[in-house]
Amino acid sequence: MVEVTIEQLRWNQLRKQFLLDEKPTDFYEVAKAQLGLHSTDYWTPYLSVWSRLGDYDAKKVFESIDNGKEIVRTHAFRTTLHVMYIDNLSLIISATGPSLFRAYRTDKYRKVDQLSDKQIENMINQVKSALEDGPLRTSELKKAVPKVGKHVRSALLMLMAKGEVVRAKANHARSNLTSYALLEKWVKGFKLEVIEEHEAITQLIRCHIERFGPVSVDDIAWWLRQTKTTVKNVLHELEEDVISIEIGDSSKFMLKDDMEIAASLALPTEDRVWFLPYEDHFLKAFIDRSMFIEEAIQPNLSPADKKHFWPSDPDAYRKMPSKGVRATGEVRPSIWLNGRVIGRWEMDDEGGSKKVVTSLYSEATKQQENEIEQVKNQLEEFINSSLMPISGG
Repeated sequence: MVEVTIEQLRWNQLRKQFLLDEKPTDFYEVAKAQLGLHSTDYWTPYLSVWSRLGDYDAKKVFESIDNGKEIVRTHAFRTTLHVMYIDNLSLIISATGPSLFRAYRTDKYRKVDQLSDKQIENMINQVKSALEDGPLRTSELKKAVPKVGKHVRSALLMLMAKGEVVRAKANHARSNLTSYALLEKWVKGFKLEVIEEHEAITQLIRCHIERFGPVSVDDIAWWLRQTKTTVKNVLHELEEDVISIEIGDSSKFMLKDDMEIAASLALPTEDRVWFLPYEDHFLKAFIDRSMFIEEAIQPNLSPADKKHFWPSDPDAYRKMPSKGVRATGEVRPSIWLNGRVIGRWEMDDEGGSKKVVTSLYSEATKQQENEIEQVKNQLEEFINSSLMPISGG
């Protein structure tokens, strides 16, 4: 086996995120390569791509999402909203959809678990029929299918899990008041190819290892919302392509070809600074983020007290995240220096524009602080000149 250092492994993970010198050509290439761009906050995909690509035409991307061209917004991993490249959708829905459907079908909070299978089928069919003539908002659907009533939201979630519905038009780039559309009507010429669930899970786990590895069984199971037993069985099936390595007291997995790339990787000689947004898809790929965030500052990135979320308060007392926060893996916007998180940033309002507020939790030289300030200014410029104009009304 080739010899590789922990630093080479870590920088290789960052290389695969387009955070080094290999740059993608556009937003769509990033979305395709990264499998899914986390979109709990509707600005996150825009900011995730900016972190990797630099300035680009955000208005064109909004229009793509808003018109079903190349990328769509729907639920996938861990029942969370993502922006995904259309060519990835069949695999992702086939692998994650059944698990999501079961989660929505057994939802006790909305009392969906009390409905019979026949009632579920009936309400799903009513919602599908209502969408035949074009996209509708939740409020419009409730009027169109009054018998479904309070379960319209659950019906939409189950239809998204089945790959039959996606989120469609929105008033602006940060509005969560979207309409919903039938996927095959929304994306012209697209037909979902249903892959057998186990085969799809196997393919997607391989994709996860390729894009984010080295990753642990816990990382994969959490990211894909599958049992550890399922993950271990798939890893056994992939043993010809995948290698196991020990990092600390944990076994992690990566592709054999990727190991050779990491072993030949020359480490950067100049400082590298990145600002990743709230819930960026990279950190969400791991449940254990100790390779990138020191344990001492993790409470600052996932503060238990929500009053510290906005804007950043460098002097506020923080404790370890609550069990609920740790379970969701929530992470605030992060400042990276040389491949590790050293601080946090937030957006504050400044008149009619946004101001980026920073807090550093690790030491940095004066020159490094100047570089961080420079990237902060570039981020502010992108937010105010590219995102704000498409995010009102």
